[in-house]
Parts: sequence; C-alpha cells; structure tokens
Amino acid sequence: MSTFLVAAIIVILIIAISLLVILLKLNSQSKNTKKSPKKKSDVNTVILTKLIVDNITLPKKMSQMDYFSLSQAAKQVFESFKALDYANNPSSKLDKVEWHTWQVSLLMAMLKANKGFFIPNNDSLFHKVILTSNRDSIIQSTQKIINKYNNNINVYKSRDELSRDIIWSSKEVSMLFYYMSKN
Repeated sequence: MSTFLVAAIIVILIIAISLLVILLKLNSQSKNTKKSPKKKSDVNTVILTKLIVDNITLPKKMSQMDYFSLSQAAKQVFESFKALDYANNPSSKLDKVEWHTWQVSLLMAMLKANKGFFIPNNDSLFHKVILTSNRDSIIQSTQKIINKYNNNINVYKSRDELSRDIIWSSKEVSMLFYYMSKN
C-alpha cells in the first residue's frame, strides 16, 4: 500500500508541475502581448477594411419586400435627402436628428444587399464635413451607424411605429449615402 501511495503522490506532483509550467507560459505570453500593443489605428484599419453587414436585421415587413419595391422606396428616401440640400447648409445642420428608423432601415436593406447603385457618385450632394473624411473614417463611421441601428431596431414594429422613431441625424444619413455612392 505504501508503494501505491508513493506512486500516487508522484503522479499528482507531475500533474501539478505540468499545470504550473502551462500557467507560467500563458502568463508570459499575455505579458508579451501587453508590452507590444498595436497602435489603435492599425487595429481599426485591419478590422474595418470592410463593413460587417451580415448581421443587419431588417423589420419583418421590409424583409418580405421584393427588390424592386425596396429600391423604389430607398430612392424616395434619397430624393428627400437631395431636396434637403445638406451640402449647402451649415455643418451644425448635420447634427439635427430628423430621420426615422423606417427610412434608415431602407438604407440598411440596400447596404446589406450591396445595392446602392441608384446613388450617383456626385460629391456636390454631400457636405464638406463628409467629403473631407478619409476612407478609413468613412468605413468606421458607417460601421458605427450599423451598430447603432442593430442596437436600436425592433424588427417587430410596424412601418408606422418605426416612422415615429426619429433618432437618426442628418450626418448619419449623409454618411450612409456617401458610403453607398463610393462603394
């Protein structure tokens, strides 16, 4: 029985030493990672070279719309955008919250389908604040809008309910249209 006890103690010691070595290796690897962090801009550039649109959820009614109806409705939103002439307004006007979630949902549907072809590549439609943003900033801002949308959308609300949900700034809508016009 004492031989068995000695063998069991040796096995337990070997397992304990092995676990200790593994934990020390993991700890030293995490310290090395902390010592040489990547620049924030490098991380963002790597992560956000392309928008993540697969996770965009659309209102139930909108998901059931055919592409023609969807694109016609999105074109109407674009015509409203053009008529408001944000390019020639003060930049403070871009901060005004005046767009509703149904309109933005239409844009998200077009973005998700990668079908923003109806938006001309015409810089005169966009404010200087948007035009002077670099490509990485445009992608990052558009992704933030997508994330905000995903965090706020209730896909079970009706069109009328979503039309009363006015939480989108003119700058956000401008950014979506600008992104679609360039991609």
